[in-house]
Amino acid sequence: MARTLSGALPDLLENLEGWNPDFENYNIPPTAQVPVVVEQPDATTGVVQRIVDWAHWGFVPAWKKSFAERPQPVNARIEGVATNGMFREAFRHRHCIVPASGYFEWSVNAAGEKQPYYIRGSGGRGLAMAGLFEDWIDPAVPEGEPGHVRRTTTIITRSALESIIPIHDRMPVLLGPETYDAWLTGDFASAAESLNFLETAAQATAQTFEAYAVGAAVGNVRNHGAQLIEPLAT
Repeated sequence: MARTLSGALPDLLENLEGWNPDFENYNIPPTAQVPVVVEQPDATTGVVQRIVDWAHWGFVPAWKKSFAERPQPVNARIEGVATNGMFREAFRHRHCIVPASGYFEWSVNAAGEKQPYYIRGSGGRGLAMAGLFEDWIDPAVPEGEPGHVRRTTTIITRSALESIIPIHDRMPVLLGPETYDAWLTGDFASAAESLNFLETAAQATAQTFEAYAVGAAVGNVRNHGAQLIEPLAT
């Protein structure tokens, strides 16, 4: 699932430490660095604050012996995220939001022909995808040096809803502004409560999408300009 993150979600990103408002890339592939919104304590005061960090898009559990080890899933299926050993601890304790102006999905017709679609919020608004993060410690890099801690992320997905169903059978779990705080704080009594929260949030955003066909140039990750999200001429 490719994504675009240009000018997305000002209500979520504006004035946050770590965010670059000039960042623009309309075709971000797996293993690239992507912005994630997290809550963490200030190193000096201990006060919990919301920031934008940058993470490797491809989840690497802390217990992996090598950062290069595969798989590095870019998506975590909601059906098993609470029990899967790769994601279980992060689902309990390490929530993030992956902001995007939209994302691309490929639809395949009965003849096997593929057509890319661009999916975004109604009226061109961006999307807030529920995600998990994990920090992998590189023992070969001294503590305090760049690269010692490598943050990774994955996006939680679910069965498609509403207008996404004709395009693809899966979609990201999307959050509305009223749910940002609860998800980032992660103060849920149980995994079941977290799952119910995500189901309710997803249903609340189910009718807030717009999708349209775009050109096949998005299939090449070397292409990343704004022309990729222009509607396909009919």
